[in-house]
Amino acid sequence: MVTVLVTVLVTVLGAAGLSARSASAASPTPASIGVDHDQSGTSWFPDQSALTPQLVQGGSFGQQFATHLQGDIQAQPLVAGGTLLVETEANMAYGLDAASGAVQWTTSLGTPFSSKAIGCADLPGVGVTGTPVVDTSTNTEYFTSKSYVSGTSGPAQYQMHALNVTTGQEQAGFPVAIAGTASNDALQTFNATYQLQRPGLVLMNGVVYAAFGSHCDIAPTNGWIVGVSTAGQMKTIWSDEAGIDTGNGLGGIWSPGALRSDGPGQLIFSTGNGYGPTAPTAGHASPPPSQLAQSVARVIVQPDGTLKTVDFFTPFDAAALNRIDGDLGSGSPTILPSSFS
Repeated sequence: MVTVLVTVLVTVLGAAGLSARSASAASPTPASIGVDHDQSGTSWFPDQSALTPQLVQGGSFGQQFATHLQGDIQAQPLVAGGTLLVETEANMAYGLDAASGAVQWTTSLGTPFSSKAIGCADLPGVGVTGTPVVDTSTNTEYFTSKSYVSGTSGPAQYQMHALNVTTGQEQAGFPVAIAGTASNDALQTFNATYQLQRPGLVLMNGVVYAAFGSHCDIAPTNGWIVGVSTAGQMKTIWSDEAGIDTGNGLGGIWSPGALRSDGPGQLIFSTGNGYGPTAPTAGHASPPPSQLAQSVARVIVQPDGTLKTVDFFTPFDAAALNRIDGDLGSGSPTILPSSFS
């Protein structure tokens, strides 16, 4: 058993505690809460007026609590409705009191996958890696977990979970197994054993989107985006390396930052090494390339729920980056607020 320590730094303002963010009556509650605060990825909390440099330096900013939990924490803890949500690589989900750190509920999600079984030691155990997204209108957090199809060894599975923030109970229709063939390449089938879901999730128009990369670039693997509806239905599964029949085009989407969205039905993301445009290019190619490693791309949701690439950017030195395994996709895009554009 691996035990980790969760420490939360806060400041106390009189009798009111400030946990992960201040609560401003004048600031609207966001439709969803996820990695880097919102779907732009700025990590900017516009309603956080109380946390000033003077206050931080004044001596009242410090540790509020420390709580022991089971498993390594890769996913960003989130605060929703007064509950601190923490998921671990031991496939444990926790709800903690955001003020005291007391464990309010615990949910076990099965035996975590060991990537050593396929020759990769990137994580000692793989359970929940990508940061969840919280639907504030239904008090539900969505995230993926990796475990075994059966028992404690053999093929792996990825599942999308939907837990009640207050109780930790799985919502009706969940968990949902993530499986299927790519909508843009019928010869590619998602192989959960070799895929790693690291980026934070995004909730858009009633669908939760998650992106995948690989474990140590071990084949067969591609970059994938999947969508699961909040009603518990697989809506889309898309590969960024369509046309690579072996399913080993790489192009992993693996930065911990989320898929980004700058408008309804639009997703923006960056990819790692693999097959992609061989010359520097960008814009609305007609049609866009089907292989999009070492690129930043935008896809839009079609009426049937599938995804379609509409524009992209590939740097001039993409081939050189591939040779040195220097992934453009090691960082996620950030969408600047309109006041900066």
